[in-house]
Amino acid sequence: MLTIGEIKNVLIRRVKADAVLGAIPEIVKDVHAPVTEGSVGERIVIVVPGGADNGQFQRCYPRVCVYVPYRTNVRGDGTKYYAPDHARLTALGNVCIELFRSGTCVTDGAERCLYKMEDMTEEDDPETWSNFLNVRLRFEVINTKL
Repeated sequence: MLTIGEIKNVLIRRVKADAVLGAIPEIVKDVHAPVTEGSVGERIVIVVPGGADNGQFQRCYPRVCVYVPYRTNVRGDGTKYYAPDHARLTALGNVCIELFRSGTCVTDGAERCLYKMEDMTEEDDPETWSNFLNVRLRFEVINTKL
């Protein structure tokens, strides 16, 4: 079985190994750095629910949240407004589907893990001037050694 921290590390390694997602500058566990309207950028946050005890899990449902900043548009009267960057969200969504559709990985302890994407939703986060893809995974540890 794996701890929450080990599951986060496995997912961060998988994300960083991908050519597209790995190029995103901020890939972190639990929470991204504070942003301002002028400093917001793309970022990925790995979240594993289960409390703060870092107990061991055989099955859990972690989330990979891929944030994409709003596009700034200007109306005819000169006022600016924000809109989702649907083209970028779609492109990153396709990468996530390919990467997380289903997979197998081996942890440092030679435990075999299986993961599969359960669902993916697009959500709005106006406090960070972003939309994000909320990719929910089913993550299982198989008790056989390779």
